[in-house]
Amino acid sequence: MLVALAACTTPEPRIGPGAPAARVETAVTDSAPDERPDSVRSTPADNVTMILALLPAPRGSALDGVAAALAERAVFAPRTQRWFIARAADDGTLALDVGRIDGGVGSGDVERMEFHRMLAARSPVQQGMTFTVHTPQTALVATVTGLMLNGRRIVARLDTPPNLGVAVAPVEWRGQPGAPLRESARTPCLPGDSAAIEAAIARFTSSRTDSVSSLRGCFGAFRAIITVRPRDITPESVERVIMVRTTGAIRSGKLRDLSYPLHELLAVTDIDGNGTEEILVHSFRPAMETWAALRMTDSVAFTRFASGFTIEKR
Repeated sequence: MLVALAACTTPEPRIGPGAPAARVETAVTDSAPDERPDSVRSTPADNVTMILALLPAPRGSALDGVAAALAERAVFAPRTQRWFIARAADDGTLALDVGRIDGGVGSGDVERMEFHRMLAARSPVQQGMTFTVHTPQTALVATVTGLMLNGRRIVARLDTPPNLGVAVAPVEWRGQPGAPLRESARTPCLPGDSAAIEAAIARFTSSRTDSVSSLRGCFGAFRAIITVRPRDITPESVERVIMVRTTGAIRSGKLRDLSYPLHELLAVTDIDGNGTEEILVHSFRPAMETWAALRMTDSVAFTRFASGFTIEKR
C-alpha cells in the first residue's frame, strides 16, 4: 500500500520511526562459499504455519454523501491477510496498520462522523476483534479498541499494556475466536564465542561512511546479522548483508523484501518457538519506506511475511 505523507486530520498519537544507525564501509568475505543456501531443514506444517482464518466480511452497508466519497478513496487489508505490522504510539500502546485513504479527511465533526460511518461499513477490522501480538518475550492477545487515521494510514488501536516496551511488532489474525498457539518449548541455541561475534560486528560498526545496523540472535548456524547501506539513498544504492557464525566467521546473506533493497535492523522475535528467530526491519528505497517482518527461509536468507505503514515521500 503506497501513500503520500499528509498531516492527521485529528490530533492522534504519533507513531514514530526508529533512530538512525551507525556508519561503516568494509568488504565482506564469505567464510564458507560452498555452503548450500537450502541447507536449513524445513519445519513441518502445523497450526502456526498453516492456519487459514479469513478476516470477517465487511458489513457492506449502503453509503451516500461524504461517506460514499470517502469509501471510493479508501483501501483496506484483504480478507486473506493474516500478518500485520503494529507500531507504538506516543502512549506506548500499539496501533495496527489496516489500510489507507487517499486525499485525506476533513477536520470537522461531520467529516469525522462520516469517516467512522465508512469504516463501520467497509473495514474488515472492527472494534472488539482480537489479534495476537508477537514480542521478543511472549505472544499476547490484544483487542481492537477503535479505528483512527494516522497520516493517510487507517490504523486499529490495540489495548496492549503501555509498558510493553516494543516499538514494532508482527501481529497475527487467528480467527475469532482465535486458534490456539502451538505449545512448544523453545529450542535454545548455543551462544557461540561471544567475544569473537562482538569483534566481527565491531569490524563493521567502527567506520562512519555508511549506515550500519546489527542484531544478535539465533539464525540457524549464525548468531548475528549486520546490514551496511550507503548514508545517502539513491536508485543505485546497494546493501550488504553479513551473517556472523558462532565462531565469529562471516558470510554474506540476503534479505528478500520485495522491492525494498535497504534495511535498518530493529529487533528479533521467535514466533513459532523453533529456535530460529524472525527479524523486524525498517525498509527503504528512494522516496519510500515501510516496516516489515522477515523469517529465515534458507540458511542465509530471510523473506518478508508482514509489512505496514508504508510512506511515500514525494
